Amino acid sequence: CGLVNPKVLEACEIDSKEWQGFAFGFGIERMAMIKYGIGDIRLFNENDLRFLRQFQK
Repeated sequence: CGLVNPKVLEACEIDSKEWQGFAFGFGIERMAMIKYGIGDIRLFNENDLRFLRQFQK
């Protein structure tokens, strides 16, 4: 999240002196946090298989 780097705009042939961009998103981890009541997003990146296996189909 944050401002788009002017070089990204220029690579798309957009005048970065005239335009600015704001990047944002709502990742799948955040949706899972809401659905399953998980309080810490870092748990998804710890590679703890006991935690991650809870979300298999």
